Amino acid sequence: MAVKLCKKKKHYILLSLFVVILFFITIFGERGLIRLYKLSRERDSILGYKKKIETENASLRNEIDLLKNDDKYIEVVARKELGMIGKNELVYQFEK
Repeated sequence: MAVKLCKKKKHYILLSLFVVILFFITIFGERGLIRLYKLSRERDSILGYKKKIETENASLRNEIDLLKNDDKYIEVVARKELGMIGKNELVYQFEK
């Protein structure tokens, strides 16, 4: 009878060891829950960056369209970024 108890104990110990190892692999393994969580966060970050780039691209497409088709917008850009003036305008420069 003592031999049977010993065998049962061995089986329980082996089963317990198997469960513990399986638990650690599930949590910490290469395809474990921790890795899954990190990948999920990385995916969310990439999706946010993608959304930002898409918004920026839409804005740039809109600006390209304005530069191609809107003379008033071209004038505003030329005045603002290049310091150009229109016909019959005078520029006054004051010394500081």
